[in-house]
Amino acid sequence: MKVLIVTEEDELYIPLSISHILKGSKHEIVGVVCARNPISPGKFKIALKFFGAFGFVPILSHILRLIKVKFLDIFPWLNFTGKFYSVKRVCQKYNTPYFYCENLNSEKFIQYCRELNIALIASVSPSQIFKEDLINLPKHGCINIHTAKLPKYKGLYPTYWAMAHGEKTLGISIHYIEKGIDTGKIILNDEVEIPPAATMDYMLTVTKLKGADLLLKAIDIISSGEVCAEYAHGEGSYFSFPTRQSYNDFKRFGYRLW
Repeated sequence: MKVLIVTEEDELYIPLSISHILKGSKHEIVGVVCARNPISPGKFKIALKFFGAFGFVPILSHILRLIKVKFLDIFPWLNFTGKFYSVKRVCQKYNTPYFYCENLNSEKFIQYCRELNIALIASVSPSQIFKEDLINLPKHGCINIHTAKLPKYKGLYPTYWAMAHGEKTLGISIHYIEKGIDTGKIILNDEVEIPPAATMDYMLTVTKLKGADLLLKAIDIISSGEVCAEYAHGEGSYFSFPTRQSYNDFKRFGYRLW
């Protein structure tokens, strides 16, 4: 089965997930598309936004981490960590076609998908919302990884928000993409425990790997024709950017960012 992966560029967590998928897939991954992040107002503005929520020290620490991994990505011969720090480097490793897309819903991208004759689109944390023409294009539709047990924690930063609400476990859901945000039928879900005094960095790493495993299983199930998906039940919740109050709650539960 021909599968196209749609994601966005990231330095720390998405490359881990994409690497796990490309390494473990039994199906033909015809390419990895990195889409523009439409909700990011620019690196400086988003840094100010997170500074307002988290304060100076956590943001400075994160900026220093990003500088380090950017350096290792630009000069891979100095990278002895065994990790990848961009999706592009992952694709080079596994000889998988990679390209950047400004607008996933453009006629140009939809025509590209038609020409590839893809059977399934697998979404791995892109911020762009799929519209109906794209959703309906692949024979088996589009599926998405969401690191929450839907219908709770729809929207942005589900790992952070679950921890800020004092959850003891984090959910991972593989669901079909429909019109709306994180509303499609659930194919698979699972959860992982949050250890006492855990960091968000650690939990993001754990859930990205778990999500990649679940996505591979979901692709196998869809390919076999034995998929049984149903809508999530219960009261849902939706979240966006972190706030200073939510960060105070996050710390009160004994969690740290990194």
